[in-house]
This record gives sequence, structure tokens and C-alpha cells, in this order.
Amino acid sequence: MPRIPDEVIAEVKQATDIVDLISERVELKKQGHRLVGLCPFHSENSPSFSVSPEKGMYHCFGCGAGGNVFTFVMETEGLSFPETIERLATRANIAIEGGVAGDEQLTQDQLVRKQMRDAHRVVAELYYEVLMKTEAGEVGLTYLRDRGLTETTITQYKIGYAPDQRRFTVDSLERRGFDLEVMVEAGLISKSRAGEYFDRFEGRVVFPIADRDGTIVGFSGRAIDDRKPKYVNTSDTPLFNKSELLFGFPQARAAMRKQKRVFLVEGNVDVLQVAQAGTSEVVASLGTAFSAGHARALSRMVDEVVICYDGDDAGQAATLKVVRLLEAYPLDVQVLPLPEKTDPDDYIRTNGAEQWQRFVDAERLSVLDFMNRTLRRGKNMNREGERIRFIESMLEEISKTDNSIRRDLYIKKLADEFELPAATLASRMPRTAKETSRREPMPEPEPVRKRATKSNESRWMKAEKLLLRAMLSGPERVRYVRDRLGLSYQDEVHRMLATALYEVVSEDMTLEEFEQVVPPFMERHCNERPEYANRYAEVRLMAAPDELGEEVLDEYIKVINSYEEQRQIERAKREIAHDAESIVDQASKLQELINRSRRLRER
Repeated sequence: MPRIPDEVIAEVKQATDIVDLISERVELKKQGHRLVGLCPFHSENSPSFSVSPEKGMYHCFGCGAGGNVFTFVMETEGLSFPETIERLATRANIAIEGGVAGDEQLTQDQLVRKQMRDAHRVVAELYYEVLMKTEAGEVGLTYLRDRGLTETTITQYKIGYAPDQRRFTVDSLERRGFDLEVMVEAGLISKSRAGEYFDRFEGRVVFPIADRDGTIVGFSGRAIDDRKPKYVNTSDTPLFNKSELLFGFPQARAAMRKQKRVFLVEGNVDVLQVAQAGTSEVVASLGTAFSAGHARALSRMVDEVVICYDGDDAGQAATLKVVRLLEAYPLDVQVLPLPEKTDPDDYIRTNGAEQWQRFVDAERLSVLDFMNRTLRRGKNMNREGERIRFIESMLEEISKTDNSIRRDLYIKKLADEFELPAATLASRMPRTAKETSRREPMPEPEPVRKRATKSNESRWMKAEKLLLRAMLSGPERVRYVRDRLGLSYQDEVHRMLATALYEVVSEDMTLEEFEQVVPPFMERHCNERPEYANRYAEVRLMAAPDELGEEVLDEYIKVINSYEEQRQIERAKREIAHDAESIVDQASKLQELINRSRRLRER
């Protein structure tokens, strides 16, 4: 079985910031030298999930999950270790010659997913090459240039063109040895009822859809002539779930982190135009399929969301739906209302990038002001009946806000505008609002994997962990524990970790050599074994004193040995009751056990 070179593992690990990686799924807050948050592996209300940037490790003190950047990806995404290396290498823009491992390391499901990812990468490169370098792609390139898009933008987002040929993609994939049935399942090609394979995106400009790490998992194809349908998109596949993906997310991620803000638009070309105009922190939901999962993901990265949907009635209705999802999180939600029948692409092409930036700075509205403006349309506010209908419409929209604090603020502002008692308006709220006000539903992260919460640990388990913690501080303690305890650990994972330490620490290893050699050696030892990585992370992050004298170590060893002797005594009791031939024989053996127990207590 091919082994991933240590230098590749080290390069990928060094290039992956553990805080950035975990922050994409967990909202982390600074607490001393560590960061804490709600564990993504089990449901909890108080944060017990801890991340140490210094050690590059995480650990949950509630459920025991722990490890490094590799373990986190393996456990949250269900990938093998080679797939994880490949995923993080892609994320860090690290090219790995010849891949990272042979397929024999993967399960059948992992093999299929890997083939799909490989095929998406190949097809994206093909479409991009066709667009930029062939005569067949000139029609697509002309279309994009006419839309005002530069080659820099096209290259940044890897836009391509699928030639107007029925089997271009089919033949390209078949020549490279891809299973065409898997390609159909991946949504890259189609299959007729007669069993004929044919291209899915032929004659269309193609926008690659990537996951949060930049791995291409689907495509959106736009017709540039009169063919129908206008858009052909990847359907749900083992890789592609539109409720979890945002177009432009990998390109926007760095700017989102820096600005703590994201612009949310409707279309792929809108993303390209807004980014090209200087607002690089921009993404789009696929269609209008903005979901609670999208809202949760954005809330972990930014403080402010600016919604800039189309200026038509459908766009305004979609804006209100998105507002409801975002308001479940502690986000500053604003709306950038465009002129009627205008989208960001139209606005920027008509007015230019500088005017766009002025528009962004001057025209953003709060959610309440947006609702106010939208619901006033077509109403004569000088008429009492129209004003009442407007207020009732506002109360109906406000009632859909689950957050009681936001709801009370909106009611107060509305009451101030019309010089009405807030209590009167609150009493006219639709019944659904009164019911939802009894609770404050802040959605929790979905558990990735259910884990049993740790129960109270036994003395010997704690002693073994503390011994391992002590051994991680220097070679002298490793040698001391090795010579007195050996491999007499009760817990199998502890025994394996201790074996690795004994193996790497020589008789003459110095502390300086230990600090250089042991941490990376132990991480490599644990990388492909999540159960080892969990325990290793827990032990490394334990709040135990570094200075542990021999007397304390001896006490821990004594606890472990005593437990083993107690187990032997209990086993012997059962054997006596089962095997002893006479009462006299039983009495003699029991007296021997009593003496052993007495000596054990006197230690």
C-alpha cells in the first residue's frame, strides 16, 4: 500500500490554519490561550469544545472528540486520510504530483466519490481550455466579454464553455477511463432511455460550483442562444447539495474573514460583476435556494450580511425569506435595494464600478426600513385606511421574526413612527408571533456524528492519562514510566500511545531532540487512526502541571497496578467458586485471596 510521504503531510498541515478550518463550522471565541465553541460532534448548550492554535489541536471535554486538522476533516466529512490530504492540499493551493495514495486504501463509496471529484476537476479544466484557447470557445468568450467580464475574472472563477457537440464530454471522460454510469450519477453527462450517453451542458457557458474548500462538485450551464432551458444545473448528487453550497464561496472566503461581511446576490454573473467592481466578499445561493444551513455557515464567518437581490417583485419576496433565516442568528442584516427590474450585473454595467461603491456606501437599509419601503409601495399614506393596512402588513412581517429582541425593537420603531403605544401594536400582532415569543429558537449546529458523553472516569483511567501527559513533557519521564510500568495499561488506546512513545524515545535522547522529534512522530502515528488522535489530543490539552516528581508518577503507577491486581483477585474468586472441589479447598484459596487483598490495601 503506497504511503503518503511525511514531507507532503507536513506541508499540508503547516499550510492549514486549524482556527480558520474549524471556524468554518464552529463559532469560536477567545478564552485565554485557546478558543472555545459549541462542539460540532454532539449537541450542547454550553461550549466545551476547545482549540489550541499553539498546538494545532482541538478537544471536546464533553464527548471526547479531538485531534488535528486531518482528524477534523476526516470526522466531519467522512473522508479517508488520503482524501483528507488531497482536500486540504486543494484548499491550500498545494499541488501534489501523482496524487497522494493508491485507490486500494479506499472503500467502494470513497472510490466512487473520488472518481466524481477527479472527473469534475478534469471537466472544469477542459471547459476552461475550450473557452480560452480554442475556436469552438470563441462564442462563449465573446459573450462573457460583452457582459463586461475580464479574463482575470474569468480565470479566477474558472469559467468555461462546453462545446456544442453531443459527445464532447462523454468521449473525453471515456478516453480517460472514467466509468460513464458514475459520471451520470455525478451529473456530468446524461443518458437517454435508449441507453445513449450524451453531454449535459453542450453549447453553454459553464460556471463551476465548488465546496467551501474549493473542490469543484457541480456546474451551472447558461445558454447563450435561444435554446431551452436557459439554465442547466447539477442536480443533487453524492457531492452536490445546493442547500449547502454557495457560488463564489472559495474566492470570497479571505475577504469575508477580513471584512467580517458578505454580500448575497442571486446570480452567478452578479457575483462576477460585484467582485470585479471591488466588492470581493460576495456569494450567491444556487437559484433562490438559500437555506438555514447557508445562514448558519455565514454566521460563523461574518458579522454582517448585505442582501442585494434583484429589484423585481420576486427578488423582494426572496429577500424577505432570506431575512427570516438570517435573523435567527446574531447578525447585522442589511438590504441593498436595487432599482426596479435591475440586478447587480445590470447596475454595474450601466453605472460603473465607482458608482457601485458609492451606491453600496449610501443606500444600504436596515431590515425594518426595507420592509417599510417595500410595503408602502402602491399605498396612499395620507388615507387612514391605507395607513392601517400598512401597519397591519408591517406587524404581520414583524411577527415572522423568531428573535424576540429584534421583534420588540421593530415594534418600538413602528410605534414611534406613527406615535402609537407599543403595547397596542404588540396586542395586534398575529397569534403566531405570541406563540413563538414564548421561546427563543437559536438553531444549534447539526451534530455531525453522535457520540456518547463521557461519564465519570475511574481512578485508573485518569492515572493512565496523567502518566501519558507527563511522558509528553520529556524523555526522562518516558524512560522512567517505561521501566516501571511497561505496557501494563488497562486501556488499549493508552497502550498503543505508550508503545509509540517507547519506540521513538531512545536511551540518550535529549529534551531538545524530544521536542523536535516526538510531537510530529506522534501526530503521524495518530493521523489515520481517529480513536488515537482523539485521545492524544485530549492528553496533550489536559490542564496538568508539567512538573511531576517521581513520587507522583509512582502514585499513578500504583493506582494502575492496584486495579490490575484487583481484577486478578475478582477473577480468581470466580474461578474458585466454579472449580474448587471441596469446602476445605475453597477455604484455603479464599484465605490466600484475603491475604493478597490485605497486602494490596497496605501498599
